[in-house]
Amino acid sequence: MTKEVEPEIASQTFGDPAHPPMLLIMGAMASMLWWPEAFCRKLAGKGLFVIRYDNRDTGRSTKYAPGEPPYTFDDMADDAIRVLDSYGIAKAHVAGMSMGGMIAQLVALKHPSRVISLTAISTSPIGIDTSHLPAMTDAYVKHSAKGAKVDWSNRDQVVDFMVKDAHAIAGTAHPFDEKLTRAFVEQDYDRSGGFLSATNHFLLTSGED
Repeated sequence: MTKEVEPEIASQTFGDPAHPPMLLIMGAMASMLWWPEAFCRKLAGKGLFVIRYDNRDTGRSTKYAPGEPPYTFDDMADDAIRVLDSYGIAKAHVAGMSMGGMIAQLVALKHPSRVISLTAISTSPIGIDTSHLPAMTDAYVKHSAKGAKVDWSNRDQVVDFMVKDAHAIAGTAHPFDEKLTRAFVEQDYDRSGGFLSATNHFLLTSGED
């Protein structure tokens, strides 16, 4: 039996390592850049040692063949712990966004002694019926469906779709800067070497527990 080689997980820190650590886990298809640097520095300025990292198949972390992810959400939860281990951190505040929120919950369930606090953003409790919560708007459902027609190996198509997606979920409380968002998505695309492998996130499963 061949033992799977552990993936390389790229990470970045902000602030003083002597301060209480906070681990940030981003959502599906999104590299650590989607935790804005200014946000990370603001948290660090509040007295936290902030760590953000690229999930498997995003950013500069290990990529796998599209359509064949050899890992589960449980493995991604273990990745989070390996990131903490790489900095010699025994326990941390853990925050997750969207899919990252589910991974953060698994981290807390699998490794409770490593978690000081858990913050779940834009996500729902694992194993809970969420049918009573407000559904996505028809406009967003229609937009999301177009993702199936995107050629994820085509930079222009991918960038256009991601910019429209960012606009669709940005809300209306603040003005949307399309030019800045497009430049950011292009930066993330080029740094990641494309987003094709990141589509693996939509094929993932979790353990029966």
